[in-house]
Amino acid sequence: MANPTSTTPTEQKKETGGVTGMVQQAGSAIHSAADSATTTVGSGMSSLGHTVRDNLPHEGMVGSAAGAVAETLESGGRYLQEHSPADMWNDVTDVVRKNPMTCLMIGLGLGFLLARMMKR
Repeated sequence: MANPTSTTPTEQKKETGGVTGMVQQAGSAIHSAADSATTTVGSGMSSLGHTVRDNLPHEGMVGSAAGAVAETLESGGRYLQEHSPADMWNDVTDVVRKNPMTCLMIGLGLGFLLARMMKR
């Protein structure tokens, strides 16, 4: 006598396909949200750079520092607007591959600082 609650291999495949589709949709939604977030942050950084450039002095030591900060904010904002999170991950991976010891030392230093901060 067959068990009425058991599923056939065809039904199992359909159920698995449904779950796979749901996972793919969730992944696509997360990817879209990450792209949107980086674009929004990039736009905000660029806007802040323009604000710094427009509102701070243009001459002297403060002016040159303000110009450097504004340029950094604007270029960072452009980078975030023009690149996807996957591109950014590839760039980080390339930097680590080219400078493994430097990245290791930076990681150890950040870990040490975080441990000191958590200790308090």
